[in-house]
Amino acid sequence: MDDKLKERLGRFGQGGYDRSLTGMELLEASGGKARVRLPVGEAVQNLNGVLHGGAVATLVDVVGTLAIMSADRDHRPGVSTDLNVSWLAPAPGGSTVLVEASVLKSGRTLAFVQVDIRRENDGVMVAQGRMTKFLS
Repeated sequence: MDDKLKERLGRFGQGGYDRSLTGMELLEASGGKARVRLPVGEAVQNLNGVLHGGAVATLVDVVGTLAIMSADRDHRPGVSTDLNVSWLAPAPGGSTVLVEASVLKSGRTLAFVQVDIRRENDGVMVAQGRMTKFLS
């Protein structure tokens, strides 16, 4: 991981909505891939005590962006133009999820990424998302 990307990652979670993902641990961010681990704590649970749908969408955005930045030579985060998520299974409070993002294509102005979210303990797919970003 180069210094410019490390600097950007170092600012993560210090302000704004990203603070909701407190406890997220970066495992990898290089070559168009990013992996993180996130405990399903109270800050990301819904009223039923499982991973909140909004937190899932935020994970798609954040981890997908990390993957895109790791693939782009200028480490541009881009601006989301499209984001979709399919929710497949719950992740209960107290569990941990693994989030893996892979860049499908990155060009001069657009990047496409797929993000899989799985329960760490049994590998069950919790959600899958795709995102398109405009790179300027």
